[in-house]
Amino acid sequence: MDKTGKDLAQFDVANAVYAVVGEESTVLPFTYMNTFSKDRNIKTQNLYGDGELQDILYADQSITGAIGATARDAEFEKAVGFREDDGNGGTDEVAVKDAKRVHFGFETTVKEKGKPPRKKKVWVFNAVVVPPNESLTQNQDSITLSTFDYNYTGYGIYKKDAQGTADYVDANGQRTKVFTMSANPGDANYATFLESVPTPKMAAAKTV
Repeated sequence: MDKTGKDLAQFDVANAVYAVVGEESTVLPFTYMNTFSKDRNIKTQNLYGDGELQDILYADQSITGAIGATARDAEFEKAVGFREDDGNGGTDEVAVKDAKRVHFGFETTVKEKGKPPRKKKVWVFNAVVVPPNESLTQNQDSITLSTFDYNYTGYGIYKKDAQGTADYVDANGQRTKVFTMSANPGDANYATFLESVPTPKMAAAKTV
């Protein structure tokens, strides 16, 4: 069976950006991202009747993971409320009281069978990020580098209708939550995808 054009591998992560929720018009660079992880947290409830499984309910409210960087990003931490400028000319790492949520974007590389690698661009929507733990080690025969992981919980945003003006509601009265959105070369919005926060919306109905 020919699998040409099927995704074969995904690797690398670079060129990260973020925008504070409510300030989507301002997209800022994130310092030297080097890892990204995403875990789906789908919970299920089995429904039994007549002595056997009849149906399953699904709860899918958030995603979790970590955004890794080679060093802490002071400007990012100020933007979300982890740091403040100090009157002595330095910066203070402060207790988190009400951290701002962010949308987070980055590039990754995808290899399809029989085709050259392509850059895929991704946004993670409406994430609560917590400050990273810090562990430093003395240099000995070689330099010992540290990495810093910002753990996050992504709560997503609701998909809009084809006009992008109201939340899409399906025939059963349900809205659809979107946790991440991606763009690939050839997509209409690919060139500027990480320059502004996109709004997920339903595709327009096809006309015959």
